[in-house]
Amino acid sequence: MDLFKILDTVPEPAIVDARTMGVSGDVSGDYWLPAPMCLYQKELSEQIVSLHYSDILKYYETEDYNTDVVLYSMGTMCLNSQYVATHPYLLIDHCVPKSLITKDIPNHLAETSGKFAVLKDLISLIQDYKTETALVCRSGRTMDLLEALLLGNKVNIKRYSGQCIKIKQKPRKHSCTCHLFPSDELPGNSSVFDIDPAIHFDLLLCLDPSVDISKPHVQQILTQNRPQKGPEQKAPVMRLTTINSIDHCELYHSKFLKPGSREYLVKVTAAVVALRDIVGTLPPDLRPIYSQGLKYMREWLEDPSIPWPLPDIYPIKTYTPMDVEKSLLTEVRYSQVDDVLAQALKNGRKRGRKPNSAFLKDSQTPSYYEVKRLKNDYSTNSLKQDMAQLTGITNAKNGGAANYHLSGGQLTHKLIQAIGEAYSRLRRQTSELNDFHAADKSQALRAKVSQAEYDDIKDKAHVAGKDHAINIQESARLISRVEGVNYEIDRTESQIKQLLGVAREKGPEYENLVDLLHQIAETQEEVEEQRRSADSKATEEKYMTEELIRAEQAITAFEKEEEELLQEIKELEKQIDNGLVEDQVLSRKSHDRIQKLRSQINDEKAILETVEKQMETLTEQLKKIPYSRVRSANPVQSSKHRHHMKHKK
Repeated sequence: MDLFKILDTVPEPAIVDARTMGVSGDVSGDYWLPAPMCLYQKELSEQIVSLHYSDILKYYETEDYNTDVVLYSMGTMCLNSQYVATHPYLLIDHCVPKSLITKDIPNHLAETSGKFAVLKDLISLIQDYKTETALVCRSGRTMDLLEALLLGNKVNIKRYSGQCIKIKQKPRKHSCTCHLFPSDELPGNSSVFDIDPAIHFDLLLCLDPSVDISKPHVQQILTQNRPQKGPEQKAPVMRLTTINSIDHCELYHSKFLKPGSREYLVKVTAAVVALRDIVGTLPPDLRPIYSQGLKYMREWLEDPSIPWPLPDIYPIKTYTPMDVEKSLLTEVRYSQVDDVLAQALKNGRKRGRKPNSAFLKDSQTPSYYEVKRLKNDYSTNSLKQDMAQLTGITNAKNGGAANYHLSGGQLTHKLIQAIGEAYSRLRRQTSELNDFHAADKSQALRAKVSQAEYDDIKDKAHVAGKDHAINIQESARLISRVEGVNYEIDRTESQIKQLLGVAREKGPEYENLVDLLHQIAETQEEVEEQRRSADSKATEEKYMTEELIRAEQAITAFEKEEEELLQEIKELEKQIDNGLVEDQVLSRKSHDRIQKLRSQINDEKAILETVEKQMETLTEQLKKIPYSRVRSANPVQSSKHRHHMKHKK
């Protein structure tokens, strides 16, 4: 027996009892299978949260949470986190292998994704049975990677969306068939999948949280060729969920909140940020199950009607904005190996080496970031007084109670923002106070001028009031006097009427006298009216006389202007006649000159035609003269030839 070999290797952990794990005996048919994450997935999850750092703070700490930019950023963060939780190659394009059909691809995909590793182990168990297994995931690259993973198992693959990655392949004849369905779209315009009606599915595996089992096409998969009543009415559903990731958060909170609501997004995003230090880390009770390739699940796979052998979904705590900001301020570090004991055994294989040497790196002094960055120990507060009292920053919405950012004793972005706002308000108030002091003198002078104007107006109003009172008294006196005169007139008229009546009663003579008096009064009224009419007519006659005089003066002025205009017209006509005579003379002269020029032009044309004819004759004669090709050496003959040519011309 090799004792060294036994001591140096990592001991194989035993399967934990179901009662120890807290198995509840769930038989609902909708189960979750937690999956871990590899180190690359954890680092990508941390980088995604870091990229949306400022938008996360705006979403939880400001009033800008409802703007389109922030909401789009939060949606992008959640979607990218889902991609990474399924497989990093869904987000990182440059790492995707050029070919997905090589033999090493299934193992490579399982090594780079904890969920794919769990799925590979699960399919390795299922392939031993004659089953029809349905796998639902996003269409496109997710389904391509899933198909590439299944190529490493002994299963038949049938795909219902897109094109198979391995087009030219021999038909597989295995007992287990895996059907790949899309969760986000249906092929063509159909409402259901074109599935062989003779089969029924024994298990439905949900690869990502995009699967909604309430949709009709998913219900078709669950209920095809199954009894309408009874426990086997639907196929069991197994959701592969990366533990402590966005898959886990959405699956838990969707049981209590409506997906897509404001509260749902707040809780899911807060949990994703706060749990990123333990994302993809399995609890110790479940690690032995995964280390042995899920062999613990074999009994349930043989008979899915028995209770689910794993614990129910772990609850997710509700995190506050304070927890989110505290998590953002905390540095996250991941270890390649989660089991410290296994790491210690691997590092201390040889005899004589201390196992504690594996912990030297972890026992180093914490950095300044870990000790001072999160807690405000460097703040001057030796008596540990209330931070709200020291800073003067309180939450007015809570009736003056200290803000929870202050009561936590931690230096956060919210606290820094509140301190900046307090200093800004103080500077603004100081500036306003200085402006008030600077404007105090001008305001005092203005108040003095306003007071003087007010006193002046008051004096004028007093004098006007006295005058008004005097006018009122005078008006009352005149009104009373007019009333007395009117009364006397009325009394006199009544007396006259009485006297006339008495006179009429004395006899006919007096009656005639009364009538005569009436006629006299009427005549006097008519005379007065005629006098007024005559006065108005005289006034009108005077006005018309003045108008006639002004009209005669205007007519005289118009006649004078008319004479002047006629004189000007005569002069202009005379000038026009003179101009016409001059123009006629000039026209005759121009016509004579034009005639002369035309005769000259005709003469020139005749001369030109004669010259052209002569030139044509000369040209013809020159053409007829033969050219001598040899120069003559006798000068006498040359001179004779030239003389002959001249004579010929």
